[in-house]
Amino acid sequence: MKVVVTFPIPDVAKQMISEQAVLQCWESEESIPTSTLIDWATDADAILTTLTCSIDSELLAHAQQLKVISTVSVGVDHIDVDAAAEHGVIVGHTPGVLTDSTADLTLALMLGVGRRVAEGDALIRSGAWSDGWKPNLLLGTDLSGATVGLIGLGPIGQAVATRLKGFGCRVLASNRTLRSVEGIELVDRDILLSTADIVSLHTALTPETSGMIGRRELALMQDGAMLINTARGALVDEAALVAEIKSGRLRAGLDVYAEEPLPLASELRELPGCVLLPHVGSATERTRRAMFELALANLFAGLQGRDLPARLGAA
Repeated sequence: MKVVVTFPIPDVAKQMISEQAVLQCWESEESIPTSTLIDWATDADAILTTLTCSIDSELLAHAQQLKVISTVSVGVDHIDVDAAAEHGVIVGHTPGVLTDSTADLTLALMLGVGRRVAEGDALIRSGAWSDGWKPNLLLGTDLSGATVGLIGLGPIGQAVATRLKGFGCRVLASNRTLRSVEGIELVDRDILLSTADIVSLHTALTPETSGMIGRRELALMQDGAMLINTARGALVDEAALVAEIKSGRLRAGLDVYAEEPLPLASELRELPGCVLLPHVGSATERTRRAMFELALANLFAGLQGRDLPARLGAA
């Protein structure tokens, strides 16, 4: 058997895989070239990958021996799951283990944008804070008592809602399927957008959700409202969001972008009124370790013909 790994992994993981299969591992921090991956996958039984590596129908057509793809991520928009199913390839992912870390970061962005944390830090570091305390310095907005709208009510959305209760927030939610959760008001998406002080995205990226927050949806939001995105950048029309932030009408806290890493030419880099993070929703030592362990468990189960601990689409 042969396992292809598309990113650098620790030596202990290499040893674990090598005990069960021939290992071919990409060692560079740069993304593996598509041509190389296709060549390596031709006789591979399994692929261990991440969201930075695309697994498309062309690759799957060349990988006739492939049994399982295990990704160190919850989202699988980097994998052509329909093509994988057509080729009889099982896909494993890592749901659940990053729920708390991502929910925590979502609250951090809400607080960071509302209380202008990044602006305050920059003020001090630049030496521009020279007059001491002033009554109107960096006035922000409270999270306490705010109306927060969650688009997507899966595990991360629910974890965010639980945290918001401690701030006395009114929590609204819009979900693609009916899901009743105590303390959360289910409403139409347009009502949510026009009512919430803060709109937070927690839905998967699919062909149906791509660009779901566009010019029309942003225009529905209240003046001064905040958009938080820790899900996927492509859920939002980034150009439309830039225009709203530039006008001063909306604010934003973003951990994900339409193109990653965020291009140097992106206007988001220069705009006040937003806090930008480099896709670190799951970036705690405990969470990343748990994600990697689950991905390895999926990989080994697939190689051995057992049920995956976290198979995509499993109940």
